[in-house]
Amino acid sequence: MTNEDYKLFEANTIAKYGIMPLTGCFLSPIATKALLYLIWKCNSETPGVFDTVKLRPSELCEALGYTKDKNRNFSHNLKKVCDVIQNVMLQPFKICSEDGDKYISFTWIQTMAVDLKNDSMWIRFNTDLGMYFGSELQKSFTVVKLKYLNRLKTSAAVILYPFFCRYAGMGSFNYGVEDLTILLTGDKQCDYKHLKRNYLLPAIEAINTWTDIRVEFIENKKERRVSSLSFSIYSEPGLPELESYMEFHQLKPSEVSAMNYDEDWMGAYRYNMAKQKYELLSVS
Repeated sequence: MTNEDYKLFEANTIAKYGIMPLTGCFLSPIATKALLYLIWKCNSETPGVFDTVKLRPSELCEALGYTKDKNRNFSHNLKKVCDVIQNVMLQPFKICSEDGDKYISFTWIQTMAVDLKNDSMWIRFNTDLGMYFGSELQKSFTVVKLKYLNRLKTSAAVILYPFFCRYAGMGSFNYGVEDLTILLTGDKQCDYKHLKRNYLLPAIEAINTWTDIRVEFIENKKERRVSSLSFSIYSEPGLPELESYMEFHQLKPSEVSAMNYDEDWMGAYRYNMAKQKYELLSVS
């Protein structure tokens, strides 16, 4: 990567927002989760080196919340997830200069080999993925906990959770409405009221309910128009964690505030990624 290429990348919204925006449109929630899982898997095995990763399709399927049952739904979902990844290969993203005269374009995944009969999958990432994202992903990707991300169903929530995790260490920060609009819709002309009602509020409600953070915001106005938002991010257990905590300590909902939340209960449970729920470990 040349110095000029890096300057272009560093100044671009792709670097600013993380790995979510793609060519003015967005991957579906399941495609985003699948891609993030593959990147996480690769990073866990070869930190900072994004070349190839091998895994079982069933592992990926369960990680995305699909369970094995008596019907053939799991086999159907295996093929569905593989098709989703194949579609990711067809969606290049573009890093552009502001005037659009200069850009870099490539896809996330270069090669994919699948053997469903033997439950095997091999992925080769685009060689430029490590060049442009390697060191940054190695340092900061793992702050996004996939068990929380996988509980979120809408594109806006899937985009905003990693975004808020990225800024969680700051506690609070301001973000421009235009930048937020581009992040969530890819269209800076989208009306703020529409953005708030259909994207922002539902996504934050889901994040506050199902993940390990709580997000609040206030609107900042300039000339009677909302120009930016001040976000505050707090660490707070999600609903599944809270329910397991109450079960472990035998508390009623009205009694939860009487004790400080702790994670002592986690040693007595295992988290089933496929079912997206905690299961009490049997005592032998």
